Amino acid sequence: MQVRIRFPNRICRMVPGLVFFTRIMRRPDGFGVFLRVRQSKVMTPATCFFHRKSLLRFLLLKTAAVRRGVKPGELLRVRRCFTAETGNGDPVCLHRRDILNILELDYLELLVEHDSSLVLFYHPETMAHTLSEPENRALLEHCGYRTDAGCDAMLRELQRRFQLGDGLPHEVGIFLGYPAKDVAGFMANLPRTPVEHGRWAVYGDAGESIARMSLYSRVEAAAERILNVCGDPQAFMEHISTINPITQ
Repeated sequence: MQVRIRFPNRICRMVPGLVFFTRIMRRPDGFGVFLRVRQSKVMTPATCFFHRKSLLRFLLLKTAAVRRGVKPGELLRVRRCFTAETGNGDPVCLHRRDILNILELDYLELLVEHDSSLVLFYHPETMAHTLSEPENRALLEHCGYRTDAGCDAMLRELQRRFQLGDGLPHEVGIFLGYPAKDVAGFMANLPRTPVEHGRWAVYGDAGESIARMSLYSRVEAAAERILNVCGDPQAFMEHISTINPITQ
């Protein structure tokens, strides 16, 4: 059975990380091993280990900036069971509970669907600081959030809005560390500022936006270097605190 990996357009536009994940999953190499879903064969322990490690590597790198505390949150779609077929016809499976346990990050399932969930992985202290910044507070108040209720209450409100089924709450960008001006510009459908290889839609002056994109990218690149050396997820999580986001 051929499976096409798709996300709602509004989510893809506001959360380019999901677009990146989709593109990677469609490639003939690397994560291209996850293109076809099939459960009829038994995978050898060695092959299973290799592909589980590949998937975990992707998830560890995508959440590295959150783990390091320079980004408040990362939104990823996590299937209940990542089951796919390798190029040799072998199936591979990594259950959602395995992913959440190994990542060891705070998370909130914003939207639970039949075979997958939209999961917000977040850094509690960085999230609380982000939501308390004046520009972010003003925008969230405009969107109807009670900013005096605290971080946990605002996260629950975001979850409630996702579960209403009215589409993507555009203010989610604040929770992902996007500048308030970019989130507001997206909501108002203003003309975009062209930014090459941008991680999200940019509006107005691009300076702050590019600086944040660069910061997140530097941490992910440094995390990849650490993971290449460590190999083991646990060792990676012990060493990622050594990343200096200013100098990396």
